[in-house]
Amino acid sequence: MLDEARLPCGLFSWRTRVSSLGRHALAELNGVPSSILNDAAALEKVLVFTALDADATVVESTFNAFSPHGITGIVVIQESHLSIHTWPDQGYAALDVFTCCENLDPGVLAKSISDALKAESCTVQVLDRGEGARHADSSSHKAGATRRSVWFTDRQDNMALSLRHGGVAFAKTSAYQKVEVVESYGYGKILLLDDQVAFTERDEFVYHEMIAHVPALHHLSPRSVLIVGGGDGGACREFLKHSSIEEITVVEIDPTVTEAAREHFAQTSASLDDARVTVIHGDGSAYVGSTDSNYDVIVIDSLDTAGDSPFDASFYTAARSRLTESGLLVSQIPSPTVSPDGFRGGLSNLGEFPNVSPYLAFLPTHSTGTVTFALASNNTLSEHRTTDSIPDLKYVNDGVFGAAFTLPNYITQLLED
Repeated sequence: MLDEARLPCGLFSWRTRVSSLGRHALAELNGVPSSILNDAAALEKVLVFTALDADATVVESTFNAFSPHGITGIVVIQESHLSIHTWPDQGYAALDVFTCCENLDPGVLAKSISDALKAESCTVQVLDRGEGARHADSSSHKAGATRRSVWFTDRQDNMALSLRHGGVAFAKTSAYQKVEVVESYGYGKILLLDDQVAFTERDEFVYHEMIAHVPALHHLSPRSVLIVGGGDGGACREFLKHSSIEEITVVEIDPTVTEAAREHFAQTSASLDDARVTVIHGDGSAYVGSTDSNYDVIVIDSLDTAGDSPFDASFYTAARSRLTESGLLVSQIPSPTVSPDGFRGGLSNLGEFPNVSPYLAFLPTHSTGTVTFALASNNTLSEHRTTDSIPDLKYVNDGVFGAAFTLPNYITQLLED
């Protein structure tokens, strides 16, 4: 039965109805700061601790962030549930609190949540559910272990990758992108750029080993390297494992990426302090077009290599002119699984090079499970040198090198079309 009025938070007037199964509060919150409404970990904490402060028994919580904004979350309590849906751009949240325990007032819970979220206004509808039936005392149920669950989801057009995490450790919006670090349960810390997974602590070595050692070991003796992007230092770390390396120039457009890496990813960022490394925070495309230096290896270490990115055919033509005679260029390119047209376009942009070879690596936290690269050179690709002299390799070995360039039929057919 619906109460006679939509009451502002704090003016709830529950009547005890021992014949109903439960009590239900539906609240609309307005004027909530968008930063709160777009923070899954903060919302989860508010709902969980509101329940705990009311002596409810928390069973499980699941919160999911959506791109570009918005959160849906639910806290399951032994006595029923609390859920929230947010629209950060509107400063609005819809709150649903249901209880089936007479001494747990959903109206009080809704008011507590509204206060914690700093809502300017809150209205509610209150209902008795299941009138005519006496509800069981949920306190007699055995409490289970609490499972708290906040999820980040990296969404593509037709697929998504979700990772459970315990909160945001770093969050800044730079002039170029949103940079975040979240602490996941299964993969350690995760670097997110505009809501895309850049890498995770647990498997970053796959990407960084394959983008560095493949070109380095196909060169007889690489001395100079240019990394466009790569402000986290991961690719730089791998190149420094080659004794022939004399200088590495890292041109990262966004200093916030380097800041996040230095604070949270020492295993990659420590390489940036090596005496052979120069870090420039600037436009990599502009640098390639203006520098007089030549490099044995040029690396395009960026998520943004498709569509209207600056890494187009004219950029790669300029990059080709900055290679030494035996130099090689490597770039991540779009997945042939998710974006066949993007894959072909990425290879087409490298069309000025006489020799271009795509290769693959298995990467669990990439949205397709496989990351795709292209190795380009002015000369026929020679046999790679052995990996035996390279220390601390977790992914790369001589067998992986051969397998990486062996493409499945559906990809070779894309190349033939």
